[in-house]
Amino acid sequence: MKSKKPVIPCPLNISSELFSSYTEMFNKPIACLAPMDGYTDAAYRQIVRKLNPDVVLYSEFTSVHGIEHSEQVRKRLVFDQVELPYFIQIFGNDPESFGKTVVTFKDSGITGFDINMGCPSKKIIKSNTGGSLMKDRDLACRLVEACCKNTTLPVTVKTRLGWTDSEQLIDFIKALIDAGTQIITVHGRTYNQKFKGEADWGPIYELKKAISIPVIGNGDLKGKDDALAHLKNLDGYMIGRAAMGNPWIFWSDENRAEITLKDKIEIMLEHYQLMRRYKEEQPALIEFRKHMTRYINGFDGAKAVRMLLMKSTSDKEFAETALSIG
Repeated sequence: MKSKKPVIPCPLNISSELFSSYTEMFNKPIACLAPMDGYTDAAYRQIVRKLNPDVVLYSEFTSVHGIEHSEQVRKRLVFDQVELPYFIQIFGNDPESFGKTVVTFKDSGITGFDINMGCPSKKIIKSNTGGSLMKDRDLACRLVEACCKNTTLPVTVKTRLGWTDSEQLIDFIKALIDAGTQIITVHGRTYNQKFKGEADWGPIYELKKAISIPVIGNGDLKGKDDALAHLKNLDGYMIGRAAMGNPWIFWSDENRAEITLKDKIEIMLEHYQLMRRYKEEQPALIEFRKHMTRYINGFDGAKAVRMLLMKSTSDKEFAETALSIG
């Protein structure tokens, strides 16, 4: 499996020729599971890895301030070697904290660091982090530089088309590349759109024509076949919301059509058992509900079954109820 290859150091302002040696560790096109707060924890990443040996995985969206000051936050970033290639996705607005974070994790065995510059949450925007960095190019570049100066691991960025339109996208990304960014992922919506309307991949294709580093496209992808149809000149794709409760999303439509309810139940229970490695019984039962409701859908009586599973008060009851379905 390609993830077993050693990580190749990527220096600041890396050339496209040097970078190509790093990207060889990934299958082409590069397929990525989007970082999603509350969903892409270690348990779910391990389930996705079991079904998809070559997909690039990301941590949950995590604050550098929280990493610096909270052991509980640092626990969110615990991972298993089986998850590699695995990037930690971080957000914040203080270059010093970014530098400290990469120092903390540079020898942890992770593949690299991804900086979030696209989250449209009001709380995140208000704190001048995430998507707000699209309006502050200087700060965005200083955050990248702070990371690159403190680690030889890859530093990547996930962002959006822009604040209100895509007119500044290419200039913004070129500045980030000069600062040391080595892969760019772009969600095909502006900040103003949030998650409304349709993702526009046109500006992402134009961006790729203007730069030499890998570009990953993201937005509204329904599965592998849909992603490949959107790929065109891009280096890879990232799937987010469609992957919730659907770890088979990176399979072809033909293969996914063969998944049975029994298959879903088996994987769901394995996912829950993995979660129990990291959480106590009652918190795990409550937290797993959001996953369970997505696994259990699309068949007659699904709503009634979900209600029964929601009422489970123990691991045993949850497992017995789930197995009675499949």
